[in-house]
Amino acid sequence: MYLKRTPLAALVLAALMLAAGCTLWRVLVPASPSGAPASDVSVPEVTPERRKAALFYSDLGPETVDASSYPAERKRDYEVYARVCSRCHTLARSINAPYVSRGWWEFYVARMRVRAKFHGKPLTKSEVKAVLDFLEYDSNERKVAHAAEFDATKAVLKRRFEAALDERIEGLQKQTQPRLIP
Repeated sequence: MYLKRTPLAALVLAALMLAAGCTLWRVLVPASPSGAPASDVSVPEVTPERRKAALFYSDLGPETVDASSYPAERKRDYEVYARVCSRCHTLARSINAPYVSRGWWEFYVARMRVRAKFHGKPLTKSEVKAVLDFLEYDSNERKVAHAAEFDATKAVLKRRFEAALDERIEGLQKQTQPRLIP
């Protein structure tokens, strides 16, 4: 049958081809190296207090890293990182942050170093080195080498953060509703 060439027909045909291509892609290309769909990640829920206090989507993720398979030096760095960074914020913020390069981590740690000194808790050069060494190694292990799983986790955290923001906005709107005086 002859398909009349109209903008609408071309649009419908393009949409059908796109849908078929996406379906074929999902069938032929696994979402993660393990073959499991990327959306099958399990991210534990956080407490209502953490959900309410979250400033970034990364705040809603896991607060620890399984460093048991890391080299001994990186395990020691993880202990320093956990002790130093948890003084000011949840470890989830950096564990689930999208940053992977040492350059980005140096930028953020420099900022945190200034804040820590301002609050009377200065970081030593050895602490800064340990934190940066851990963050660089961990980023390569979890975020680069297992990018599909990490991206799926980020997607879950972003959805949770959007829902948390919606709850906050709804709560604020209820608080600011004008009350009618009888």
